[in-house]
Amino acid sequence: MVHGGYWMQRRWTGKSVDLDSLCECVDDFFTNRKFLTEKSESSGGRTLLLHSRHATRKLGESISLRITGNPDDFIVDLKASELAAHTVRAGLLTKSLGGGYFLLRGLKLQEELEKMEKEFWIFVEDKVAQLARSV
Repeated sequence: MVHGGYWMQRRWTGKSVDLDSLCECVDDFFTNRKFLTEKSESSGGRTLLLHSRHATRKLGESISLRITGNPDDFIVDLKASELAAHTVRAGLLTKSLGGGYFLLRGLKLQEELEKMEKEFWIFVEDKVAQLARSV
C-alpha cells in the first residue's frame, strides 16, 4: 500500500478484473456500513463519494474512493482516516481552552476510519481475487 499525500492506494496488474463489478462490490461494502454513496464515471475512472448517515461522525469532507486504469493495470485510491486529522489538530491547539472534546472526538473518529480502512483493503484483496479473469 502506498500513502500518497492524503490518499492511500494499491495497484494491481495482470488480473483482468471487471472494474464495473469491482466498483459495485465496493459500493456494497460501504452501503452495508451505513454510508450514502454517490457514484460517478469519467474517462479517468470511477469515483465514489461516501457520506456518513450518522451526524455524530460528521467529517466535514466526504470519504473519497477512486478506481482508475484498465482491467489489467488499475489503482484503487482511498481517502478516509486522514480526514479526522484536522479535528485532532484543532483539539491539540485548543486543548487548554477546552478543546479536549474535539481532540477526543477526532481521535475516536480517526480510530474508526483506520479500522474501516483495514477492513476495506482486506475486502478489496478478496474481491480482486474473486473477480480475476472476469473480463
